[in-house]
This record gives sequence, C-alpha cells and structure tokens, in this order.
Amino acid sequence: MIEQLKDIQLSDKNQQQSLQNAINIGIPTMKQEEWKYTYYNKILQKGFIPAIEIKEISTVEQEFIDANSISKNRIVFINGIFHQELSTLTVQPKINFWNSNNITESNTKDFLLELNNALASDGFFIEIEDNFISEELIEILYINQNFQQIINLKNKIKVGKNSQVKIAEYYLNDDSTPAYNNIVTQIEVAENAHVEWYKIQDGGALLNITDNTFVKQATKSICNITTISLTGGITRNILQFDVNGERAESHMNGLYLLNNEEHVDNRTLVNHNVANCESFELYKGILGGKSTGVFNGKIVVAQAAQKTNAFQSNRNLLLSNDATIYTKPQLEIFADDVKCSHGATSSQIEDSELFYLQARGIGKETARGLLVFAYGAEVLEKVKNNILREKLQLKIAELLKIEI
Repeated sequence: MIEQLKDIQLSDKNQQQSLQNAINIGIPTMKQEEWKYTYYNKILQKGFIPAIEIKEISTVEQEFIDANSISKNRIVFINGIFHQELSTLTVQPKINFWNSNNITESNTKDFLLELNNALASDGFFIEIEDNFISEELIEILYINQNFQQIINLKNKIKVGKNSQVKIAEYYLNDDSTPAYNNIVTQIEVAENAHVEWYKIQDGGALLNITDNTFVKQATKSICNITTISLTGGITRNILQFDVNGERAESHMNGLYLLNNEEHVDNRTLVNHNVANCESFELYKGILGGKSTGVFNGKIVVAQAAQKTNAFQSNRNLLLSNDATIYTKPQLEIFADDVKCSHGATSSQIEDSELFYLQARGIGKETARGLLVFAYGAEVLEKVKNNILREKLQLKIAELLKIEI
C-alpha cells in the first residue's frame, strides 16, 4: 500500500504534506504497543486501496434507508459521497458539507489520521446555534455498496452554548462486497451544552471500520457517547475526551457482541485538564466463536484537575473457549484530591444460572440467550432514545436467537 501512496499526486499542498506524513509514519504493525492485538494488514489483504477520486457505481434503494433509519432527520453518505436527494432535515441547525480540502490535526504521527487528512472524500460540518434544543434524532448513515476502496470521511460538529442535540451514526454495508471506512470526527461542546451521540456498527462480517472521535468539552457541558458494535470484520474505535471546562461531565458507554472471527478494538482516553469534573466509563463485551475483543482505557488527571471523579469499568463475558479478550484499564493521576477507580473482569456463564432457568422449563439455548441479553442490558439502558433502544434490543435478540 505504501508504494501506491507514493504514486499519488495531490493538487493541494496541505493534503500532499499529510500524504507524505502517512508514508513516513508507515502502516501500523503489531510491533507497536497501540496495535499490539490488532492486525491492521488483515484489512489491507482484502484488496483495499486508497480512493483518490470516488465515482458513483450505483445508488441505494430508499427501502434500504428506511429499514435502517428511525428519524426524518437524515444525512446519507454512499461510498464516501454525500447524497442530498436521500437526506432530509426537519430541524434547523446550520448544516454545511466540506470536502477533502479541509485539513485538521496535521502532523499527528498517526497513519490513519494523516491518510484521512490527505484523502478525505467528503464529510459533514454541523453547527448548532446557541440555545437550540431538540429532542429529534439526527441520523448519519454511512452506506457502502460494491466499492472495495478505503473510504475516508472527515466530520466536525460544533454545539453552541445551552444547546441540546442527539445524533446517531450507522455503519452499513448494502451487499456482500468487502468494505472499509476510515472516519475522523471532531465534536466541540460549548458551555452548558448537552450532546448524546450513538455509534451503531452493524455492517456484517465484510465491513471494516477505523473510527477516530475527538471530543472537547467546555464548562458545565455534558457529552454522552455510546458505541454499539453488533456485526463487523475488524473494527477499531478511538475515543478521546479533552475536558477543558469545570463542572463538565463525560460519559462513555460501549457494548460489543462478537461471534465467529469478528474483532473489535476499543481504545479510550480521557484527559481531565481542569478541576471539579466527572467522567464515567462502562464497556461490556460478549464474545463467542473465535472472536477477539480489545479494550484499552486510559484516564489522565492533570495536576490542576483537583476534585476529579473518574470511574472506568470493562466487563467481558466469554461464550466459547476460543474467544479472546485483551483488556488494559489505566490511570495516570497527577492531582492529590481525586476519586478515581478502574477495573476489568472476564467470566463465563455460571452453570447455576443456566440450571435456574432450565428448572423453570426454559430450554438451554434460550436460557443462555436470555442471560446474555440481560448482561448487555446495562449498556442499552444508556440509550435514551426509546425507539433506538427498542430497535437495538430487537437486533440483539435476533443475533442471540431469542424472543423478547
């Protein structure tokens, strides 16, 4: 792939510099600590090449979009290109769209960020004005269809003071063709603003995702990000919070339901830079087949961040002897007046739990599915949108082959 990148010539000098940065950094390998348990080359071995210029091959049927959407407020991307005719917005935030000429976070020393800087095909810029409050869900649909190239999308959202917004992202694959999305999103949450953000990753075994999301919070803001990984090939989620205003709250929730040979790598970083803030983190994994889960969570409390409350938990349920979990919670505390805790657990379903349900006339497989469903319910309860939560519950019940 590096040789292919060397042959690319871009007209924008900033993009060309980012491309050169990516070449100099090189493709991530398992020799690097950050990639120790995720083999990135396994994605590239499927034949993905960087998409320099994306040309439409086909369009997605409206029925497919309706089946995967619950809101009238939609922003639709197909194969890395925004489709206005399929997008609808009934709320009034200012919406702008940018293309690959936008360069941010340059010289990051991260191959995927620099690749995104250089080759981003499209993205969205949502600017929410001050004092804007809406209960309506804004949906972002990333749909892949018969397109075996690396799709790079760059997004940014600014939420004004005292505003409230709810956004859901869906990662979808419309057919049986391998697909790969490399997405970078920046979220700026102003003073006293409230953001709920849901990432729903359910594109089937042939969809691969590398997602980088960066959040900056101001005073008294609240940001809640919930990541639900249901089906996929290799998925790597990077979530970073920079807490820059006092009395801010940060919430990170995740549920990954893996089977077969699926691989999900969740990495979180919370930088508590000021005093009197709180962060709460709960990630739960359900792993069957020959699947692999990776969790690396890090909380950094700066010396100025006195009176910080930070809690982190990663819990995993292993459903087979061939499933693997690598988990590493971390704390770096430079302040002396804080409340911080972290922990990780891995376990299997207890025979006594199965026996309890079987003794009441429930078949073994159904009992097993019900126990697993109940295990993941704690994270699903973090989804405040009732329709979305019910949709996710039905999907998980379907994967577990139970009725609810």
